[in-house]
Amino acid sequence: MALANERAGEEVYSDWCHEHDGNRLHVVEAGEGETVLFIHGFPTIWYAMIRPMDHLRGDYRVVAIDGLGTGLSDAPDDVSQYKLAAMAEHLDALIDELGGEKVHLVGHDWGAAFAGAYAQSRPERLKSVTIMSAPPQNIAVQMLRNSERQREISEYVERLKSSSVALAWLTGAGGRIAAGPQNHYSAGRMSLSEANVLKQGTSDLRRIGRHINWYRANLPAPDAITNADFWPSREANLTVPALLIWGEEDTVFDLAFIELLERSSTDLEVLRLEGIGHAPQWEASATVNEAIADRVETASEE
Repeated sequence: MALANERAGEEVYSDWCHEHDGNRLHVVEAGEGETVLFIHGFPTIWYAMIRPMDHLRGDYRVVAIDGLGTGLSDAPDDVSQYKLAAMAEHLDALIDELGGEKVHLVGHDWGAAFAGAYAQSRPERLKSVTIMSAPPQNIAVQMLRNSERQREISEYVERLKSSSVALAWLTGAGGRIAAGPQNHYSAGRMSLSEANVLKQGTSDLRRIGRHINWYRANLPAPDAITNADFWPSREANLTVPALLIWGEEDTVFDLAFIELLERSSTDLEVLRLEGIGHAPQWEASATVNEAIADRVETASEE
């Protein structure tokens, strides 16, 4: 049974596994209609997207995955399998299995970097894309290479990539991120059951080590960045209807990325949320849910 059913107390969500190239992704879904596909960030699981999924499932088919290395999905040793290009092929196969029609893609954190890059690479597969709390991969890499501020902010990435998982998790940025569910519960933004489900997603250090492969595979040290790291390319633009949701108190990216995203997008809405940090789907659920629904509905009508 999918974890969402434990929360809802009824058989609302179903779950199954999708396999491609020897790796399985855990998939959770509910509802009928056009597909809205959700991709979570680091270091959590599909359940991090439960609130917008609950909001949309009455009108759409909502689908979420545990990213490779997380939750109930496979966690291969080979770092190359976590390259965004490889994961995009896996997403292609999943969308084909879902019926092959264009989908609406929603991502948060690393899921946003991936969703934005996927939209740049394969606009023909999407009706819209919503990214929360991170830019597409090529802009993230550009910020890391060119912005001193971004280099300072992202120093924790090299520690996560090179330290032992246990040490990084218990003493570094990973530990602070893992404390997020408890912090949201203490602040009244999340129920105890929601916090406990998400806490389970960071309880297995071996899997956390695999999830860190998203960083190892896609974010080189700033001075080692080459053109090959700008997936799908350094010049790739965002041409599908897009929405960026950004919390004004988010400290994960230098705000200069928003201007770069605006210059490289043809149909972009930007929602900036005052007083909100890196988890807008929990910190401003009602506003975020409505914004995603509006983006999806408008794109469906175009």
